[in-house]
Amino acid sequence: MATFQLRGNRQWRAMIRRKGWPEQSRTFDSEADAERWARAVEGEMDRGIFVSRKEAESTTLEEALERYGKGGRRF
Repeated sequence: MATFQLRGNRQWRAMIRRKGWPEQSRTFDSEADAERWARAVEGEMDRGIFVSRKEAESTTLEEALERYGKGGRRF
């Protein structure tokens, strides 16, 4: 089950903790967006198709291009 915290006076943090799954959290500008995200992630967990996007969301374009270049391909 997701929990929600008001951070300061403008941001909402959604946190999901489920047994057998990695803990997930994300910050949003509105409570409605936080709830929508949490429902989507929990639905994926229920169906057994959840894949963490944490690394993808935190990777910069520069890092992605550097990895691509190290893969033996050239631009």
